[in-house]
Amino acid sequence: MKITIDPFNKDSVDAAVKMVRQYERDFKRKETEFVRRLAEIGVVTAAGIYSAADYDGEHNVSVYLKKTSNGYSVMADGETVGFLEFGTGIRNREWGGEGLPYTPPPHGSYGKGHGKQPYGWWFKAQEYGVTMHTYGNPPADGMLTARNHMIEKVTQIAREVWK
Repeated sequence: MKITIDPFNKDSVDAAVKMVRQYERDFKRKETEFVRRLAEIGVVTAAGIYSAADYDGEHNVSVYLKKTSNGYSVMADGETVGFLEFGTGIRNREWGGEGLPYTPPPHGSYGKGHGKQPYGWWFKAQEYGVTMHTYGNPPADGMLTARNHMIEKVTQIAREVWK
């Protein structure tokens, strides 16, 4: 945007101020669209990963977009979201979020502690009405993958929004 101002002409200054204010409104609108579109990518990514996760129990995770005071958050709710995201059982790898500000407790130290049992554990599969054996589940990394996918898409989405 290029603005030419005649500092001695009130109409020229007023027109320049009007153009800057319009630019500010457009920028804020585009900024909101940019952040929303990135968050939507995160929701789709995390929801897809959680629904396809290797887990013997119910996939009762709900992934959604939440408007916040400064943008949007990708949220995941459900009884099993922690088990799906971080994994369980000593035969599975730990969560892959090295270097991030949060690292979950080691497998077997959360929930009922079954994850540290070397021979796995038995549980009642409510949807099948039978008792099943498991060694736990690998971490699905739904939120971690969503975060990385959003980072990969920043430039593309920015170019689309600010074209």
